[in-house]
Amino acid sequence: MKKILLTVLCVAGFAFTTDAQNDKGDFTLAPQLGLNLSNYRSNVDLNNDLRVAMVVGVTGDYYFSDRWSFRTGLLYDAKGTDVENNIDKLNYLSIPLQANFHFGDNRNWYVNFGPSLNVLLSAKGELSDGSEIDLKDQVSSLDIGLGYGIGYKFDVSENTELFFQAQSFYGLSRINENNNDFGQDIKLFNISTAISAGLIFDL
Repeated sequence: MKKILLTVLCVAGFAFTTDAQNDKGDFTLAPQLGLNLSNYRSNVDLNNDLRVAMVVGVTGDYYFSDRWSFRTGLLYDAKGTDVENNIDKLNYLSIPLQANFHFGDNRNWYVNFGPSLNVLLSAKGELSDGSEIDLKDQVSSLDIGLGYGIGYKFDVSENTELFFQAQSFYGLSRINENNNDFGQDIKLFNISTAISAGLIFDL
């Protein structure tokens, strides 16, 4: 999936003439929409499949120079997993706190990295028979991890750019309460990769 995305970004880079560059003191807002591919990592082997859901929200960048900016925002971030058609639906309000490095001749590429805070909004289990159960009491209300990603942007007007990006999350805080099945303490952590697009507005 990541190879496919990088190929798309490279094609976009050759297809458009870019002049995407900001300077010290600039501030931008970027509404976005995309698909989130999420799963769990664990200290035991899991036979899980990806949950495919959506991510939507807005991020903002404050530029300290033409290369560096601070990136934050608010995103509705749907995570979870699929276990034999029993789907954990964990929905979060995500707050990235990231350094964003812009590179390329016109600073049209960027990579970002830093902590991400995820506040649990809802947690439900959709069973294979179509019924739902509430999981919120079994899931930690705060998920902390590392966010990182890569993106590409190009001008569509004087103060507006179109962007494509891939953003990943690697959970560092355990999301489940103690679960001692068969004498094992099962620890679950969120992992995900979101592929999204949106517009950047220079303010």
